[in-house]
Amino acid sequence: MNAETRMGERRHELLADMVQLAERVLAEQEVPPAAAAVAVSALVDRLTSHWGGQNIYFPTDYQWRLARVELQIYDAFTGNNQVELARIHGMTESGVRRLIARVRAKLASFKSEQQLDMLEPPSES
Repeated sequence: MNAETRMGERRHELLADMVQLAERVLAEQEVPPAAAAVAVSALVDRLTSHWGGQNIYFPTDYQWRLARVELQIYDAFTGNNQVELARIHGMTESGVRRLIARVRAKLASFKSEQQLDMLEPPSES
């Protein structure tokens, strides 16, 4: 398999993953499937036409994995204000609950990764 074929496969894998992710997130936000399909198609079309041909690097730093709005909602969460946060951010109450759980899981995962990194001996320069 040549490099061009591998790049094409990776590109299609990325776009398929993006479609699946966007559809799942929109379903979690209770967007009707037909509307979600249209939105996802428009998103992928826009990204491929606007960014096509570019080399893009996705950082793995957790701060980039969480959208600013997710962190704003998480920071504003007091333990019993899901209804208020849902109203402010145009979400459903269950959507806010899922978002809080998702952010908690991501933060816990990153804290674990950082703790494991501390066990590594320092590199000698």
